[in-house]
Amino acid sequence: MTDNNNKVRAVVLAALMVLSVFAGTVAFAGTASATLVPANSSISPATVEGGTTNTHTFTVEVNADTSDTTPAVVNISMPSGVDLSSPGVTGASVDNGASATFTNSDVSVNDAQDYINLTINDNGGAGSEAVRVSFDADVGAPDATGSFAVRADVDNNNDGTLESDGVQFETLTLTTERSISSGGTVYLGEEDVDLTSFSGVSAGSSSTFTGVSGDADGSTASVNDGAFADITAANNFETGGYNVSGNSDGRADFFVVEPQVTDLTIYSGAGTGGADVTDGSIVTDTDTITVEADWNFDEAENVSITIEDEDGLEVQSQLTSNTGLLEIGESGGNVELSDVDDLDTGEYTVTVEGEDDLDSASRSATFTIRDESQSISLSESTATQGDNVVATVTGTPGTYGLLRIEQGDTDDLEAGNANASQVFANTGDVQGRFGTDDLAGDQDEDYVGVVVDMDDEGEAQVRILTSDLDTTTLDVEFVEMDSADTNTGTLQTAFNASADDSAELTVQERSINISSAPSVVRIGEEFTVEGTAPESDTVKAYARIDQNYVPLVDEDGDFSEDDVDSNGEFSLDIDSGSNISLPDSYRIAVVADPVDDDGTDYLAAGNQGDEIDTDTYSEFDTKETVTIRTVEGDLTAQVSSNTIAANVGDEVTLSGTALGQGDSVRVYLIGPRGNFLDAAGNSQDAEEIDIDEEEFEEDYDAFSNRGQYTFIVVGQGRDGDYASDYGFGGDALQSDLTPQQAVAIVNDEYTGAGVDDQIVELTISAENPQLSIDDFTTNGQVAQGEVTVSGTSNREDGTTVFVEVLGQNENVIASDEAEVNGSTGEWSTTIDMSDVETGTYTLRADDDEASASLEFELVESVSTPTEEPTPTEEPTEEPTDEPTATEEPTATEEPATEEPATEEPATETSTPGFGVIVALIALIAAALLAVRRD
Repeated sequence: MTDNNNKVRAVVLAALMVLSVFAGTVAFAGTASATLVPANSSISPATVEGGTTNTHTFTVEVNADTSDTTPAVVNISMPSGVDLSSPGVTGASVDNGASATFTNSDVSVNDAQDYINLTINDNGGAGSEAVRVSFDADVGAPDATGSFAVRADVDNNNDGTLESDGVQFETLTLTTERSISSGGTVYLGEEDVDLTSFSGVSAGSSSTFTGVSGDADGSTASVNDGAFADITAANNFETGGYNVSGNSDGRADFFVVEPQVTDLTIYSGAGTGGADVTDGSIVTDTDTITVEADWNFDEAENVSITIEDEDGLEVQSQLTSNTGLLEIGESGGNVELSDVDDLDTGEYTVTVEGEDDLDSASRSATFTIRDESQSISLSESTATQGDNVVATVTGTPGTYGLLRIEQGDTDDLEAGNANASQVFANTGDVQGRFGTDDLAGDQDEDYVGVVVDMDDEGEAQVRILTSDLDTTTLDVEFVEMDSADTNTGTLQTAFNASADDSAELTVQERSINISSAPSVVRIGEEFTVEGTAPESDTVKAYARIDQNYVPLVDEDGDFSEDDVDSNGEFSLDIDSGSNISLPDSYRIAVVADPVDDDGTDYLAAGNQGDEIDTDTYSEFDTKETVTIRTVEGDLTAQVSSNTIAANVGDEVTLSGTALGQGDSVRVYLIGPRGNFLDAAGNSQDAEEIDIDEEEFEEDYDAFSNRGQYTFIVVGQGRDGDYASDYGFGGDALQSDLTPQQAVAIVNDEYTGAGVDDQIVELTISAENPQLSIDDFTTNGQVAQGEVTVSGTSNREDGTTVFVEVLGQNENVIASDEAEVNGSTGEWSTTIDMSDVETGTYTLRADDDEASASLEFELVESVSTPTEEPTPTEEPTEEPTDEPTATEEPTATEEPATEEPATEEPATETSTPGFGVIVALIALIAAALLAVRRD
């Protein structure tokens, strides 16, 4: 608000000065005489914010009399509260072509009396003259409001006596904030805005406004006091145009705009001519930075500047004597901050925001204070020869840098400009590439180098090409330069200067790394060798056979070579059925960019197929080997069932494994009438089945006739080729053959001297559909409960068998389903007959092509016959105290009525020496005696 006070004072002073100029300008010939013309006297602007400095223009029309040469004075007095301590009169002029002239020297200021004197001199002119004087005035305190008279009086004789008939009055109105007139702009969040210039809006009264455009369209907003309006969301204001309610023209009387800080720039040094370090860095010895800002609400308020360190603490008070917030008063203006070198290293955040009501509008940027003025770093400290390494140098913003490498660390390159181009790429920051051999005069060392522009950020990057650098550890040096002048003297100085910083770079030889390769492969398979070959372009595979290296091929017959990816990876496909088709161990060599000492390129079309002797192989710079053993391949095959139902569309599945047999196997199916069939039963056809993950599989439903069918499966063998193309583009399949003849012909085609094709032969039998039930009863009986029934079938795998239990009237008592297991020809299921009444039932099984039935009796429980126990033979060797047979009592000695024979079994008595036979005889005798007694 201090600035506002200054502005008001300046406005008032300017007004007073204008009036003084007018007074002094009126000159007369003869006796000085001047009168004011009331209709044309005015002051503009007539309404200003209290406590602000404004530029005013005061217009007064003077009627001069030329009869007297004594100057007349017009005295312009400002109202009470207007400070004219430092008015600035910006000019005076006379309209209507009057001969009298006025200059700035005709205007004076009386600070003590707060008025402006305008002396009117006679220059031979006469008549009415409109005089305009512009001045700055600080009009009153920040809270000054109201309307005040601006007084203009005439002193015709310049004797200090004012003429009473020369008084004119103008009104100067002071408001607490900005006053908005038709078409004006206010900002969302702005408070105490004077809207009383609009009809229907008055001080101290509430007003309502209707939105007619933008986000405000269709909405309403209101304020409590038209002279102190808050343009806030709390009062329902939005961005857009508003008119005063009751205004029927629908056009906006004023506009509400979102306040924004549109730009923020930080410069190194004083003023805006230094390096732009916005979100960049400066070095520790930088004393001054300049902050520049643009915003769209500078007519409403200034912006303030705060600076925070990494801990969130404000440090702007350390950079200026103003302990409060720094301010910029005009959009596009700037503030210089000194003593920056007193701050610690680290990142600082500069924030610019509205200094009062509009502090929600802000913008931030950072700058970093670095420890070291000059430094160099490399993206990689170790690189394979041929790698690109990015060097980053930092230094003083706005300067340049020289990066250099000693000529002795290059691979036999001279230190000339052309060879510098072989070591440094021409990237965006590069200003030129130079070698010391092309400079006049002597240098301390021979170098190749590059000059880079570090720009406003004090940083630059350049790409180092290592293909022509020695495989060693070398220094990349950095020297800061004041300018990019590349004349001989400047470059000589830079090349001879001590390095400001340096970084070590280790350059390694190119190499190949094999990361994946099989140790054993089956002959006929294609296998893959993978690895990395950084900085190589192409790799090629060879196999050492005897004393030579033979180029290998893939399964398509193309040479096994691959372009190295950008990440250094490669993948080689190799066919084991070519060149390495004999079972053995082979040394597989992977060579990068194979070129011998004579310059022969073995990737060139004319040389690709050449075998290489060991001497030539030793000349290749980059190579690696791996040992792989090749073995015979294998072929297996089987069918899902050995029997099948004929002429019902049933299928069997032919499947197997094919290791080292190429991409497919050949299959011949020979029917019971000697005809060749494919999977769908087409006659005189054979087919190939693709191998996937070393397995193959195909379903066949070609069984329309009963009899024996023969499958013959043929694999390529280790040489990767078939011995015959019989039925596959070569000789056509023959017809009118017996099955035995057809089988013999196929076998003959793929056997014989020098043939390594593998053959598997399988047969299946096609029969009428058959279905049977296993006897699940015990002597025709089944107990109530869960009963498992099973049977056999020659139907295909998964065929559904319907199982039913039928009563005497063939009504279904219970039922279930079963599936045929094609590999075993069996089916089974369990039927719950717990709640079925006992009785006689029939079990029937049906698969729509065949059926079977079995009658059984359902009982509560099945009676199982018990077997009589077998008498146990007493041991004859065990001594006993029982009497012998001769001592056994006779019938007369022991009446039968007193001890029946049944109460004492004969088996409990044993006679020594006689055993079981004697005991049996005694038992019979006792029985006979009892009968006789009866």
